Amino acid sequence: LAIKNGKAVLCEKSMAPNDTIAKEIFDAAKEANVLVVHGVWSRFFPAMQKVRQIIDSGEIGEIRSARASFCQNDGAGSCSALLETGIYCAQFLQWVLEDKDVSGSPIVRGAAKTIHESGNDEHVTAIIEFPSKKIGSFECSLAHCSDRSATIYGSGGVIEIPFPFWCPTTVKVTKMTGLGSQKWSEPELYEFPLPADIVALKTEDADASSPGFNFCNSQG
Repeated sequence: LAIKNGKAVLCEKSMAPNDTIAKEIFDAAKEANVLVVHGVWSRFFPAMQKVRQIIDSGEIGEIRSARASFCQNDGAGSCSALLETGIYCAQFLQWVLEDKDVSGSPIVRGAAKTIHESGNDEHVTAIIEFPSKKIGSFECSLAHCSDRSATIYGSGGVIEIPFPFWCPTTVKVTKMTGLGSQKWSEPELYEFPLPADIVALKTEDADASSPGFNFCNSQG
């Protein structure tokens, strides 16, 4: 409706239940000549820009695989875990492992899920092969907890992104060399604190205000 009326659209995740409907949205936007963007903001954080810099510099060698975990005991059955938290894992793997110079699409080589009595998936795990022969894996759930971190593995070391990896403030780099990659360098830590001076938004009630901005939940 917004697109048909010539309005730009910022679409919250997940954009659509499947790729067919997502394509319809983009086709409609192209025809109407309006902007449509997906509200997954992870890669715009300064910490993620540092990760990209480290990857492109070859500091940890050739990137071969990555993993991400986003499990929280909150809302099982109310919606799809894959579309609620799994989207952050999938976009992270795509951003890290996709090679624009290599044609083809990622292929899911293995997956498992458990279904809530509501019919929605509550726990999903998958292994994805990218055309550049890189492998990604992820786990998402709305029924149990995980450390909600991500790791990138290269031929010469690893990049660790601790909780909350989808809006990160810390990047840890450890280089590994020698026989069996058993010679570890002193880890390098990069800190990117989130803004602490965000002012709470005013509401229609002059005596009340919103609780400010929650970066982890993108609420404000």
